[in-house]
Amino acid sequence: MKNFFLLLLLSTTFVFSQEASKWSLYGGISSMNTNLEENTTNLLGTNLGFGYRFADKLTVGMGFSQRGFTGVHGYEDDYCYWDENDDRKCFNIEDDTEKDEGRVNDRPLFDDGENEWHGEQEISTRYEGIELWMAYTLFDNDNFSLWTGPVYSVIYDLTEEVKADDFTESFSEEIEEFDYGLMIGATFPIKNKLGMNIGYYHSIDEMEFNNVFIELNLFL
Repeated sequence: MKNFFLLLLLSTTFVFSQEASKWSLYGGISSMNTNLEENTTNLLGTNLGFGYRFADKLTVGMGFSQRGFTGVHGYEDDYCYWDENDDRKCFNIEDDTEKDEGRVNDRPLFDDGENEWHGEQEISTRYEGIELWMAYTLFDNDNFSLWTGPVYSVIYDLTEEVKADDFTESFSEEIEEFDYGLMIGATFPIKNKLGMNIGYYHSIDEMEFNNVFIELNLFL
């Protein structure tokens, strides 16, 4: 968490030291997934932040973002997660003798409290963080602008939600992880100072997140 607050302080200091006339605000949704797990489906997330154009083709920004994915696990599948030491842990849902050592118990996420085990569980994994990004404009005209650049995120929260038949159970924990990657996208004018961003983000670290996002962008 110390790194998160340091990043927040440095970013805020930098942005507010600039003139406010080149600011922009953005907010929208992301369709999130990962290449790390097999048989995953997309999970819906949110984005919110601001940017500052400090050069003709260069914009920097900071915002709240999410990463995540949804997977379906049955008794025949191992359930895997990353523990606090960044080690990958897996256990078999069907085998009563195995324990989820990372949570120090007998897999309560798959038990509805009455010792009834369900054949299939949908598990949504969601990460939340603060990201810094930089976008370089590759092409710009009256119809749209095309841009690309790096993204660096400090992830501070992990939430997992399990759904099976007639019950839903979730847990969350504070974490300190980092994610970095590249984005590419385009901005289309809508009306006056309002525009729409459509883009794609892909992690180049071990988590291999990929997000497709659409946002409204307000130029101040």
